[in-house]
Amino acid sequence: MTVMVANPKGGAAKTPTSLVAAATLGFYRGGYTLAWDNNETRGTLGMRAESAPQPRTVVDLLNDIEEFLAAAASVGRLSAYLRPQSARFDVLASDETPGGMEIIDDAAVHKLWTALSRYYRMIVVDTGNNVRAPNWRAAAELADCLVVPTTVQRDVAASGLWMLDHLVQSGHRDLVTNAVAVISCADSQTDPQLFASIVERYQAVVRDVVVIPHDPYIRSGGRIEYDHLGVETRRAWVLACTSIIDSLSIRNQA
Repeated sequence: MTVMVANPKGGAAKTPTSLVAAATLGFYRGGYTLAWDNNETRGTLGMRAESAPQPRTVVDLLNDIEEFLAAAASVGRLSAYLRPQSARFDVLASDETPGGMEIIDDAAVHKLWTALSRYYRMIVVDTGNNVRAPNWRAAAELADCLVVPTTVQRDVAASGLWMLDHLVQSGHRDLVTNAVAVISCADSQTDPQLFASIVERYQAVVRDVVVIPHDPYIRSGGRIEYDHLGVETRRAWVLACTSIIDSLSIRNQA
């Protein structure tokens, strides 16, 4: 099953949402979970994940993708392109080469997804900020569940709502009506009226809205290890991932 995490506004907490969702799903579901940075150029998933001894990225995997589309490929060989995390999930980072010019298009996304779905039961896809980019559209086509992250900021919330309307107009109404909005309290103090307004506006469009409390550890911008998250943060993410699983079950029954 494929979970797409998307909001075209920078600073919407897409990458922390993708990482912690994959960590929670991997931890409680016993692995077989991948967090994939599907930014068309350079994303930050690899920078926020736990460090790994090898620097390979999606570009390296794409260069060898035909091997993994063949029946004889092994998960052991695939691991050379991934970054294992302590919470029993893996990370596939985007291109991190300074001056790199590789761009992942829709055909590449479909090839990567076909290969990766052979080895993982759950793929969480972190996306970029351009809803018209071919790789972004490909992720929407492959998604079984949409997660819309936002902070308690007017422009970030409005961007997510605009994207939902864009997806409806693009033929993905079912993805929108079954979506889960994740509102992260990035700041320790939030405007209660603004918060209530954002919750209400998303509740009118998506299937469920989940609130993640402020966590200074995530807010710091450093690498995220699941064990270092606050207790309330982990509890909130269990609820969020339960809602994601519910959306996947609804999609699977359709």
